[in-house]
Amino acid sequence: MCYDCPLRRTCSEICSYLETKLPSMEAGRVDHEDLARLYHGRLMVNALLDHADILTERQQQVVHLYYQKNLQQREVATLLNITQQAVGDALARAKLAVGRRLKKYYSFF
Repeated sequence: MCYDCPLRRTCSEICSYLETKLPSMEAGRVDHEDLARLYHGRLMVNALLDHADILTERQQQVVHLYYQKNLQQREVATLLNITQQAVGDALARAKLAVGRRLKKYYSFF
């Protein structure tokens, strides 16, 4: 995202740099209303990866495989020998843990 931007941690706007990273609105692939949701999703992923040290070991493994290796939940479940529900739960708990820590910086957590 905007690694050089001094407002990186608190910005809630979609700047021209970020807009090039999001899916195109042309050909109906994404609606204008979806841009904010996509932007917040990218912020959440970056926050999870930046603050993985506060997560449990299992949550770190799931976040790494799901977000950095781009595996599907069932593939993560197979690799870690757990259920797909456990993967989903680990992701949800990881988001909650990071969200609690960063709530004062971001309004959407």
